[in-house]
Amino acid sequence: MKIGKACGPYEIPIEVWKCLGEIGLTWLTKLFNKILKSKRMPMDWRRSMLVPIFKNKGDIQSCSNYRGIKLMSHTMKLWERIIDNRLRRETTISENQFGFMPGRSTMEAIFLVRRLLEKYREKRKKIFTWYS
Repeated sequence: MKIGKACGPYEIPIEVWKCLGEIGLTWLTKLFNKILKSKRMPMDWRRSMLVPIFKNKGDIQSCSNYRGIKLMSHTMKLWERIIDNRLRRETTISENQFGFMPGRSTMEAIFLVRRLLEKYREKRKKIFTWYS
């Protein structure tokens, strides 16, 4: 995780975990293993702070000109990264999946569908599409 990021509700920056080194890693490993065995996350991790950030455009008094960022515990973010990495290793994702995938975009999917439609049109073949 990048250093210098805003802290969550406990105001413990990620730099603390990095400074603790091996001791911190051992402690986190025990904590995360305990969470996996008990199948329960700490209740405190469910808390976060929503901070409005002005988009620097439009009227400063209009709520629609703000976006929210959610400040969470850095320990929770580490936990999420570990779970995300495990799921990505163990889960097979279709090459046709474009949404919510790093390095892929829906624009790429639209481009591929257009090319496919053009090929079928050139060969004068019927093609049926379904969008949901």
